[in-house]
Amino acid sequence: TSTIAVDPETGEEYRWKDVVAFDDAVPERDRRRLLKAIEETAVLREAVFLFSKALIRLSDIPRGGVWLRLLGERHGKSVYRVTIQTRFQGAYDLALNVNHELSRDDAFDEIHWLVVAGASEEGAPLVEDFGGYWTNHDLWSEEFVPGETLARAMRRLSNKDGLKAIWPFLAWTALSAYVDFWQRSGRRWELSDPSMHNVIVPTDDYMTGVRIVSVSSRRHHDGIEKMIRSLREEFLEPAAEAYPELQGIVGWDVVFSAFIENVGEDEGIEMLSALVETEKRDGMLHALAEYLEIVRLRGFLSRRLFFAAKRYRRWEQLGEEQTPQARAKTLREIYDTYDLSSLVRDYPEVRVRYFRETVFRDAGAALAEGLEELIANLRSGELIGDELIDAVADLRSRLELSADEDYFLARLSFPYLRPDDVADFVHSHLGDHQSEIVVQVEDLDGNRFRIRHALTPKEVERLHGLFLAAKLDVRFRIEHRYLVAINERGQILGGLFYEVDDKDHAHLEKIVVADAYRRKGVADRLMQELFNRLRAAGIETVTTGFFRPQYFYGYGFKIEKRYAGLVKTLTEEETAHEG
Repeated sequence: TSTIAVDPETGEEYRWKDVVAFDDAVPERDRRRLLKAIEETAVLREAVFLFSKALIRLSDIPRGGVWLRLLGERHGKSVYRVTIQTRFQGAYDLALNVNHELSRDDAFDEIHWLVVAGASEEGAPLVEDFGGYWTNHDLWSEEFVPGETLARAMRRLSNKDGLKAIWPFLAWTALSAYVDFWQRSGRRWELSDPSMHNVIVPTDDYMTGVRIVSVSSRRHHDGIEKMIRSLREEFLEPAAEAYPELQGIVGWDVVFSAFIENVGEDEGIEMLSALVETEKRDGMLHALAEYLEIVRLRGFLSRRLFFAAKRYRRWEQLGEEQTPQARAKTLREIYDTYDLSSLVRDYPEVRVRYFRETVFRDAGAALAEGLEELIANLRSGELIGDELIDAVADLRSRLELSADEDYFLARLSFPYLRPDDVADFVHSHLGDHQSEIVVQVEDLDGNRFRIRHALTPKEVERLHGLFLAAKLDVRFRIEHRYLVAINERGQILGGLFYEVDDKDHAHLEKIVVADAYRRKGVADRLMQELFNRLRAAGIETVTTGFFRPQYFYGYGFKIEKRYAGLVKTLTEEETAHEG
């Protein structure tokens, strides 16, 4: 590490002692130790590189540009926040742990647990990212994560009368973090300080980033029942004692949910079920039996989905007779803000469940039963991919529904529909599809037309005629699907046909537009509608032949060695194109 630098403004030499400044609360013994470590090692340079991917030198830092402040003293060590202000590269923050009482083995043991709890392979980091350990100075660096402990946040919220509303989220999130540590330890260790003081929780229920403050104090795991009881006794009960207005708001169900969320629904239910198989039942075991009965009946409601639905219902209750468009926009914004799509892998029913808990919460008996059946089939794996689209359409065809219910069923099937898009279900007489959705759009001249799959053999024949008129010799097969554009007089303006090869891949054969409607945006609308429908069906890639490559490049198709012709990854950002 550099020991001398030259001030570019004055031309004077300066050293590390000239750039390092300490807060008044830093003890003298630690001042000498920290300054010595900074002068003799690359501890700051290494930490900034590890956490920010930036390389800095002494010459990049002006006089007084490094500020150290004591964050706390616990478990035999002191933790300092280090803020580094550079001349041209901005500011950086990190934390330094100065060991006072831990043996070398205990210090290494704590570092081990920091690495385990911060491992990205196990999910989001649970603690600050570990930097490096400097043996000669017995200190180590960590990522600095801003935020207040839950104990401090609760004191602040209690003064604003906002604590009761957010307490279920705060409790569930904190409890999940403590269960998560047990899970990452191989289910062998627990934190012996599962308190409000040892966890940082975001105070908005759509945010992520819970962190445990310290993993220094640990104890051997001594059974699931004992761990669950301790979480209530050591976390929930002290909170309710400190803030009596929280009494009764959060019960055993939140502790059970935090456990299942980390273990997984199937295994979690199995493990908790073993606890109730006893003749001696107290209040906790009675509550667990009731909780498991509900979960088996309706499925587990994950934390993000629970609070997303709760936020929508709170918004709906504050307004009066919101329009379907306003409700759809809010529904979509909340779905995206809470990132519910990321839950689909573990909870394939999440979208249907979200609609069921919000816009269809008060649905009639027949529709409610149909939606619950869809949820059950998605959970069991009986419904996958675009089968949900067909299942929703078929459910619609069996029921007499209001315009409002039709409106939201369409958006349940097709997430890409905007609030103002006009869409409806129509009956199909072609192939396996019993019903089909039709979307109304406009061309570049403002003329309206509809896009849907062909409904009858006659429409397929008319599409074939367009290809022949364009001198395109095509061969339709039984496995092909036909997406067509139809004007208000029922004329087919253009269309395309494609094939779904498997659950995540499709192949686009050809696209055609009648001469009179070319260069009006009809082809572009057809292509975008195809991509939207494929995404809604869970398709990840679409290929096409190497014909008119320049045209398809405009839609994001490209050449890849794994595919014949051209390929487009549907998860990539769309490229605007007018055709």
